[in-house]
Amino acid sequence: MKHLAIILLAAFALGAGGGARAASPSAFDLVGKWEGGIEFGRMKFTMILRVVKTPGNRIAATMEMPEQGVKDMPLAALLFNHPEVRLEFDQMGGAFTGRLNAAGDEFAGAFEDGPGGKPMEAKFKRASEDDKPEPVKTYTFAKDEPMDMRGYWGGSFEAFPGMILNMGLKIGRLPDGTFSAHLDIFDQGALSIPATKVSYAKPAATMEWQLFQSSFEAALSEDGQSLSGEWKQRGRGAKLTFKRLAKPATAIPEGLSFEPDKRGEEDLRGYWKGTLDVQGQVLRLKIRIGRAEDSSYAGSMISVDQGGREFPWSSIAKKDGKVRLELKMLGAVFSGAINKAGTEIDGNWEQGPNPLPLKLERSTKAEFEKSN
Repeated sequence: MKHLAIILLAAFALGAGGGARAASPSAFDLVGKWEGGIEFGRMKFTMILRVVKTPGNRIAATMEMPEQGVKDMPLAALLFNHPEVRLEFDQMGGAFTGRLNAAGDEFAGAFEDGPGGKPMEAKFKRASEDDKPEPVKTYTFAKDEPMDMRGYWGGSFEAFPGMILNMGLKIGRLPDGTFSAHLDIFDQGALSIPATKVSYAKPAATMEWQLFQSSFEAALSEDGQSLSGEWKQRGRGAKLTFKRLAKPATAIPEGLSFEPDKRGEEDLRGYWKGTLDVQGQVLRLKIRIGRAEDSSYAGSMISVDQGGREFPWSSIAKKDGKVRLELKMLGAVFSGAINKAGTEIDGNWEQGPNPLPLKLERSTKAEFEKSN
């Protein structure tokens, strides 16, 4: 359901679950790797479905969408009633329904994105080859090696008035001398999105991302410490400079303190969890909040049931026991009151016309870092 996509930014995200065995021929005949694709406007996305038999004699399935940086996302269900195949993903209330051919090596059908959604045709073929190992990439330089554009980079630009996007760029050099690039757009929860095209002829560098319909044309500075140029997206352009980093950029600043002071009251630092009830659909949230040396706060949020993407808070404030967390990119605000013991924050999630009650409770780092 489109109204359930409170936090979802990707075109698709898949939920957790498993499927059940059907009459012979059964879902076990689908075990293996399947390759497919879907066209969304002018964009074409690769989809890789993996079906495995679990130790409990059941079937589990995961989906990969390389252009979106999506890997190993579990399906809510895989249903098979020969020749009908159904793949369900909860986050947008959608599903794929298709038919397996007589040879058992292809099934074709359509994705439906909830009530009123326009069906999108898709086809999956059984993969004829095993996965190829990832080529070795280098991100650093040997002693006295000439500097090129490989490495880790960080930058930001104003996508819209008052809307800053913080980005990370990882550029690796392949054994054949070509380059690969992966982009992080932290404020959109988009991580390791592979560039569909990368070229470099010192000092000029060009990278393109089909997913965002974007390109970055830049020049490497003489000292090799910056990549400056123009970011273009759907006909709009903006100046952008990436600065070289010693290690990959992160969604939130390093050096934050997440350990609350047990001797003090109303300490906001730490790990939190809560659930949103959206018309009967429960969405689990995991939150971390840290404090910098200048006493400012920073942190991030994960929506577990909507693909597990991590979004950094645009702003975090606490005054007189009142807490306000904002995600500008999503137009969302959580406002609440922290209790004296610093164990609960009771308030409302506001995104759209109808606020939703939300209570956050203390959690742990281990629970925050769990995959689900």
